[in-house]
Amino acid sequence: MQKRIIQFLKQTEGYVSGEEMSQNLNISRAAIWKYMQELRALGYDIAAVPHLGYQLVASPDKLFPHEIQFGLQTKIIGQKVLTFESISSTMDEAFRLGMEGAPEGTVVCAEGQTKGRGRLGRVWVSPKGKGIYCSLILKPKLPPTQMPQITLMIAVALAEAIRQTTLIQPMIKWPNDLLIGSKKLAGILTELRAEVDQVQFVIVGIGLNVNATSSQILDTATSLKIETKGNMNRVEIFQEILRSIELWYEKLLKGHFDEILDYCRQHSATLKKRVRIHDSTGNIEGEAVGLDNDGGILIRQDKGTIIKKMAGDIIQLR
Repeated sequence: MQKRIIQFLKQTEGYVSGEEMSQNLNISRAAIWKYMQELRALGYDIAAVPHLGYQLVASPDKLFPHEIQFGLQTKIIGQKVLTFESISSTMDEAFRLGMEGAPEGTVVCAEGQTKGRGRLGRVWVSPKGKGIYCSLILKPKLPPTQMPQITLMIAVALAEAIRQTTLIQPMIKWPNDLLIGSKKLAGILTELRAEVDQVQFVIVGIGLNVNATSSQILDTATSLKIETKGNMNRVEIFQEILRSIELWYEKLLKGHFDEILDYCRQHSATLKKRVRIHDSTGNIEGEAVGLDNDGGILIRQDKGTIIKKMAGDIIQLR
């Protein structure tokens, strides 16, 4: 009922009387008063004026499911949203839900994480209420060999959503980070459950620093607040991220990976840089000269040999 009341207030201009709400929502005026108290306790600023009624003045900066879904207008992504005040890791919860058969597009997000993680077991610093920490269940009908394309697709979707909402253009550090200058703004983590030739589901984790200050994140990181010098609306940014993911995911499934690659090439923080890449086979050093058609990065070693890598931990040397 809280969700219905908030939606009703958002869809109504000016004040709405308790009697009108009672008739439309089919609950008593006493119940409306009780729900208003509960909503105020959650952080909603609701004005109440005798003979006029109620008006929603402001919503809290909280990632409530009904806030995320209000006006979202996606078909798959975000149709089911679970939020937590605090959780060890949204990745772990999303993977558990994936194993239980949760539908594609299910989103798990949290105000804070106690064990947020990035690639290679690194810790993702998650100051409470200052970022977007979420994991998403996807079920692409793709072979496991094409999973690196999912990571690049999410990087493009995330970068474009940030550009649309803030006018900031992040650069993509292959394969899974967004940078502003040399500092990390967002990270992406993908884990999958697959058979030999078919993916069962993919969990995509996103960590985006939104309203964090420099004292709340690592020296090597930045946030939208730091870059814009103002607080950002996390719900609006998150909604645009989910819309953008649905758009670019559809392009990927329809075979338009070339559009994703074009975006990555145009906004790459890695290409034309000297890098060192580490994977299970060891280290390779050279110049990042391009992205192959499947999303792999092409490294030209000093001796002239070009080697392609589909994954790895990359360090930009200069």
